[in-house]
Amino acid sequence: MLKNKLKRKLIEVQNGKETINVEPQKQVLATSPLFPTPLWQQFFEIEAELNEQLLPFNSIPTITHIYNPLEYAANIHCAYLNKYLTKPKRLVFVGMNPGANGMGQTGVPFGNIKTVRNVMHLSGEVKQPPNVHPKRLVTGMSCTTEEPSGVRIWGLFQKIAHGSLDVFSELCFMHNFCPLMFFDRNGKNITPSELKGDAKLEIRRICLNAFDKEMELLKPEIIVAVGEYVHTSLKNSKHFATTKILKLAHPSPRSLNNQNWPEKAEKWLIENDLIKYLRNEL
Repeated sequence: MLKNKLKRKLIEVQNGKETINVEPQKQVLATSPLFPTPLWQQFFEIEAELNEQLLPFNSIPTITHIYNPLEYAANIHCAYLNKYLTKPKRLVFVGMNPGANGMGQTGVPFGNIKTVRNVMHLSGEVKQPPNVHPKRLVTGMSCTTEEPSGVRIWGLFQKIAHGSLDVFSELCFMHNFCPLMFFDRNGKNITPSELKGDAKLEIRRICLNAFDKEMELLKPEIIVAVGEYVHTSLKNSKHFATTKILKLAHPSPRSLNNQNWPEKAEKWLIENDLIKYLRNEL
C-alpha cells in the first residue's frame, strides 16, 4: 500500500434525518429508490476517485511532504459539501490548491479558521497527514494562524451577500482545482504551478479530468478561475468552449501588485456583472 494512503475510516455526516457514512478513499453511498444519492455525495465520490489517482505522486523530486486535506480533514470537508452543495450552481469559483492555514487545516477551500467556525458554523475532527513536516503542523480548528487569502475572499463574499454566506451559496460555490499541498525539505510551500517536469503536467491532467466531471454535476453558467494557474489549466477543459470562464486575481498578499485586493476584486465583480449571483438576485 502506498505510504500516503490513510487507513480507511468512516466519518458520520448528517444529511437531514439520515446519517451517511463517508470513507476518505471510497464513498459509501446510502441510496434507495426513495432516497437518491445527494448531489454533495456524488461530488465527493469524484473527489475520492481523484485522491486514488493522485496517490502515485507521493514521490516527486525536491518534494518531501505531500498533504491531502480531502483525506485527513474529510469530516469538515464533507460537512462543507453537505451544507453548501445541495443543488447545481450557476457560478463556481475555483482556487488552485489548499493553503497551509486554510483548507490545509479545515478541509474547506480558502477556509480560514474564523470563517469556517464562526460564519459557516462547521466543526469536526481533523486527523493527520501520514508524513508531517515539523514546520507544517496540522492542528485543525485549533490553528491560531489565519489564512490571509481566505480572510480576504470569504470576507468579500460575505460583505457582498449582505453578510450571509448562505445567501452567497444559493447560486455560488467555492472549490479547489488540486487537493494537494506540496512542501520541500525546508517546509517551503510549493504550489502546483511551481512543480517541475512530467509530474506537474500529469497532476494537472488528472485534476482537470476530475474538474470536468464535477462541472457536469454542478452545471454552472460561469466559472471564475482564481489566479493565473487555474485560468491557464481550464483552457484545456472540455467546458471551455461552452461555459463562460473568467479570471479573478488571486487574493494572496504575496501576489504582485495585489494591494487593496478586496476593493479591486469587488470592482471586478461589478464590471463582470457577477454581484447578482453572489446576492441571489436572479
